Amino acid sequence: MRNRFSFSFLIAGLTGIFALVNGCQKDYVAPVTPQSRSFVEEFDTVANLYKKGWVFNNNSRPQGAATWQQGIYQAVSGKTGITFDGFPAFSHKSSPDEYIFAGFLATGATVGGTISSWMITPEMEMRNGDKVSFYTRTIAQTPFKDRLEVRFNPTDNTADVGFDSTSRGKFTTLLGTVNAGFTSTGYPATWTQYEVTIAGLPNTVLKRRVACRDYVSDAGSGATAHGNAIGIDKFEFNAQ
Repeated sequence: MRNRFSFSFLIAGLTGIFALVNGCQKDYVAPVTPQSRSFVEEFDTVANLYKKGWVFNNNSRPQGAATWQQGIYQAVSGKTGITFDGFPAFSHKSSPDEYIFAGFLATGATVGGTISSWMITPEMEMRNGDKVSFYTRTIAQTPFKDRLEVRFNPTDNTADVGFDSTSRGKFTTLLGTVNAGFTSTGYPATWTQYEVTIAGLPNTVLKRRVACRDYVSDAGSGATAHGNAIGIDKFEFNAQ
């Protein structure tokens, strides 16, 4: 009887250990991988940006019909042969027009207008030291002046840019300017990368927005007016 009891006790003990180990396995929860705050926008389909939380606001005066739109690169037949309207994307998957584009038709003026056309990112969780980079260019060999500001709303997560061509709303922090000197040769005519750094926030992660502002004075469709066309491609937010 003693031997049978010992054997039964051994079986019961092993069963208990197995149940304990098996129970531990069922209770195990794999660690959650933190979601990256970084992202890349290639502008393959500009119409989809609204669904992603991007905001576009044309504060140009007088206001024209155009705002930020799909890039342009198409063949045009003329008396001198085939030429191309626009320029190809910096990078693309299926079509060379896969970039975002802004131009002088943002204002309805012939001369003397002001282009103030805003492209505003979705809310992003950001902190000081995070990086924003993008590629930009204009059309080569033209005398027209273009300028792009990169601005930051340090106050909240809204897309408030005010209501007229000179207003900045809550985007009061200027992170950088392409062609700050506003010259006819200061905007690159080939795809060139620019990078800015987020600064001015408290020492924590907050939801904020960054904006690209096509900002041109004395603009219009006339031969002597400024503002031609600018493209942006491969916009990246790099969390540090």
